Amino acid sequence: MVFLLSNFLIGINPFVRELYIIRIMAFCAIIFILYYNSIQLPIETTFVLPLSISKISYFNEIETESRIYIDSNWKTERFYLIKINEISDFLNELDINDNYIATIEFIPEISEYNIDAPQLFLSKPILVNKFSSSTTLYKFIFERLNLMVDYYYLDDTIIQQCKNGVGPIVIINYSKFYLLFPN
Repeated sequence: MVFLLSNFLIGINPFVRELYIIRIMAFCAIIFILYYNSIQLPIETTFVLPLSISKISYFNEIETESRIYIDSNWKTERFYLIKINEISDFLNELDINDNYIATIEFIPEISEYNIDAPQLFLSKPILVNKFSSSTTLYKFIFERLNLMVDYYYLDDTIIQQCKNGVGPIVIINYSKFYLLFPN
């Protein structure tokens, strides 16, 4: 803030030397804060991919020279007639310092008698983290559901709740992944 203010004041009165000294001191304070934070936080473990907020990022879009390690501990989240607050709760449960690869599946109806119901993958694996937009993910899932109905010439009622309370499920399988940087 002081740095920006000093730039503004120098623009108004460029011949005052004290303003240049304030600008240099503010710049040094910024450099010190960045250096101190880099010592306190291990940058390699807190690296979070800059995922897009306005669109979904696919796993195959990662362009890196490092190796990718996918954790073998996959978790599953089930949503009955998915709602935006459920997506928000799901994203809030994710670790703040990690990135996740997720697959989205659709099962038309699941019940005690229909455990082995056919399931459809709605897209390629996508990237999510705690900072992903719940609105974007919600819109993406419903866009994919509508595309599935249109593509396979299905009845629109397949993505609506059944009368007996048992209905379609959207399953999100997700796992952490890490970028391993070469030494």
